[in-house]
Parts: sequence; structure tokens; C-alpha cells
Amino acid sequence: MMMKKFWTLFLICPVLAALSACGGDIDTPVEGGEEEEQIKPTPVGPDFVSAFQKHVALWEFTGAWCANCPAGYTNMNFTLTANSQFTDIVHPMAFHSNNEAEDDLAISATDQIMVDMNMVALGFPSYVVDMNLGGSLVESVMLKEHLLEVLAESPCYCGVAVSSIVDAGTAKAQIKLYSEVNASWRIAVYVVEDKVKYYQKDGMREHKDYTHRHVVRSIESSSYKGDRIGAQVTPADTELTETYEIAVDEGWNLDNTYIYVLALDSDGHVNNMNFCPIDGGTADYNKI
Repeated sequence: MMMKKFWTLFLICPVLAALSACGGDIDTPVEGGEEEEQIKPTPVGPDFVSAFQKHVALWEFTGAWCANCPAGYTNMNFTLTANSQFTDIVHPMAFHSNNEAEDDLAISATDQIMVDMNMVALGFPSYVVDMNLGGSLVESVMLKEHLLEVLAESPCYCGVAVSSIVDAGTAKAQIKLYSEVNASWRIAVYVVEDKVKYYQKDGMREHKDYTHRHVVRSIESSSYKGDRIGAQVTPADTELTETYEIAVDEGWNLDNTYIYVLALDSDGHVNNMNFCPIDGGTADYNKI
């Protein structure tokens, strides 16, 4: 009889030990009370009405060696100036490449961006709208449709503000992003110089002192895809802030140089953007 009781206790003890090891924490109170419910992103459709004006980033892929690129820029500029709905809200950014020959205005990221955006087959000149829709600028027949599509189908749900000041060779850019919904955000920061004088091939001609517009001089975020700002999902009605310190190149004409800030959504597309002069510039939220 005693032996039977011994085996009963022997069997019960491991079971109790296993239950204690596996389930002991379940009934233990969590310090700080109940665990907070995880914030989920807010679904946003084309009918969303934002408090901010949507601004569009228009990336142009070009090269000083590219004989067709001046005509491509003309085609792009005609689309922007001939359609009043694009005035002041579509902002070109020219990415130069060393793809076929040396170009002093090129940045190393351009060719990889074209690979990632599936633009290699289209070559130069070409474009991408809001890091989403792209095409050729040789004829640019689709550019207007792509701009209208992102304006109609991809509303913004954040605002962007930026200010910058240069001191002792360093630009300090203060960036603010206001999220209208629960969302994940990245910010991509660029230095863009306008009206840069440099060589350009143009059909059968060559210009030694061509005026290049909206040249991307550097990417100041960790990559062109931007840096995480805020939590994994930022709650609605939250303002996020970030500061970038940018080494100023002596070759930049600061009177024509700007800080461009692009707010990227969870799909990696530009949701909204803003920019200001690099030295003493301020651009507040573009509220409607």
C-alpha cells in the first residue's frame, strides 16, 4: 500500500512541475496593468479628405552625356506648364547618372534607384512619379495620366514642414511630419540644387554651359528609401520631429540650393512632400 502511494506522488510531482514551468507566468500579474492593444494602420482609400495639400515628387533620370535628355526635359516641362492642376504641387528632381559616360552631376544611387523602380529598360530620359508610376520622357505621353492618377487615387494623409539654416559649413534641417491617421512613416531627405551650369550633349550639339534644373546633389537620409520616423505604427493626430545635420559642399550655390523632404508610406511611395531653401528657409505645413 505504501509503495502504491509513493508511485502516485512520484507521478504527480513531475506533472505539477511541468504545469508550473509551462503555465506559471499565465496567472502572474503583468507589471503596469493589462498589456496595451497594438495600434493597427488605418485603411485609407481614394475618398480620404486630407487637411493638407498633396505635393508630388517627379523624379527625372538623366545624364549630361544623354543626347535625348534636353528634349525629355522639354517634354516634361511642357506637361507641367500646360496643365494648371500641376502648378506649384508637382516638383521635379533630376537624378544624374554615369551610366554611359562621366557626369560630374551624377550621384552613385541613381543607377540602383532605376533598377529598383524597373526603369532600366526605359533608359534615359525617364521618370517616376511619387516612387510609384514611371515611364519614358522621349515622348512623355503617359506623364500627364500618371500625375492625374496619383492625385486622384493616392491622397495624402500627412503634412510635412521643414526649415533649414547654415552655420559654419553645416546645414541644420528641422523636419516635422503630422500623421492624420494610424500609419507607418519614413522620411527621405535630399539636397537639390537648381540652375547648375555644366556640360550637356543635345542631339548633335554640345553645350559647355547648359543650365541643369533641379539637380539632386546628395541623399541625406540613410538611403533614398528614407529613415524610419516615429513608431512602427504612429497613432493618428501625432506630430513627429527629426533633425538632420548636412555638410555643405563648397561647390553648391546656396542661393539655389534646397532641402527636399519626402514622406514615404508603408508601400514605399511618396505620400506627401515639402522643401525649403537650405540657408534660412522655412516651409510650413501646406494646409488646405
